[in-house]
Amino acid sequence: MDNFEETNNIETAIIPKGTVINGNIVISGKLDMYGVVNGDIRSDNQVNIAGNVTGNINAQDLFAKDSFIVGQIACEKGAAVRENTVILGDIIAEDLVVDGAIQGNIDVRNGITIGKRAIVDSDIKAKTIQVNNGASINGTCSLCYADVDLSEVFPVIEEPEDLEESDVEEDVIVEDLAEEDTITEESAEFVADEDIPTEEIAEELTEVPIQPAKVEEDKPKAVAKPRAVAKPKVVARPKAIKRVDAE
Repeated sequence: MDNFEETNNIETAIIPKGTVINGNIVISGKLDMYGVVNGDIRSDNQVNIAGNVTGNINAQDLFAKDSFIVGQIACEKGAAVRENTVILGDIIAEDLVVDGAIQGNIDVRNGITIGKRAIVDSDIKAKTIQVNNGASINGTCSLCYADVDLSEVFPVIEEPEDLEESDVEEDVIVEDLAEEDTITEESAEFVADEDIPTEEIAEELTEVPIQPAKVEEDKPKAVAKPRAVAKPKVVARPKAIKRVDAE
């Protein structure tokens, strides 16, 4: 009975719809905000928001419905983001229920429940995560607060250390130099085996005369003789015509 009286004795501040407050709000007790606040809100009790807030919210509990919040939210206990609510900012709480839309990192010490109409664009850290069919999640989910030692479940496999590129290049250069040394040594041994004096080589070179290459002269081509011209044929003389004396 005493606890019931204590809860009824908590004062509640109300900011009605249509009210615009430019500045920070610090209150000891509950706050029901239906207007617009451009500033931070601090309360040691529950904060109910059904309006627009541009600023950070620090409270014991948070209940947001039909609201638009831009800022960081930190709750000592729980937070509820209900329908038609959009939050652009990080949320830190003990428990969280999401039926609206959140874009920001979520850090929940206990459990988070994501409803079927929720839209979450966040990286989530929690102890337990419950996702209903129809929810949309974009981000990573980490059960970092769970009472499970992953090293006991999954063994750690040591991966071989990768050789550095500089070490590999040095090894290749050293091998190339070693091959060049072996080639020069073999060529030196080959020359050393052939003990040919330089004087004999010089004499052989002087004894062999170098003949100049013969240059063939172009001979004049023979001119074709002109063909003989045929002689004209002899024309026969006409026979003598006898005269006939007229009687």
